[in-house]
Amino acid sequence: MEKAGIATVSLCLSKEIAEQLNIPRALYNRFPFGSPVGQPNNKQQQHQVLQAALQLLEEAEEGGTVRESGIKYK
Repeated sequence: MEKAGIATVSLCLSKEIAEQLNIPRALYNRFPFGSPVGQPNNKQQQHQVLQAALQLLEEAEEGGTVRESGIKYK
């Protein structure tokens, strides 16, 4: 998709793997595996994750950017 000019952000649960894969942009969340956008039915938390991903999309200036969201899994 990136080669076609469509920017992407990946949600990841392992910072080390995201860094090794050298994906264009990744938002790292310290959440349990299987919950990349947060707790089930927690719409506020899921909205925070999506907002952080869109912000990363706007701000990342170089490939391979991995940013920790800082959002707590409650």
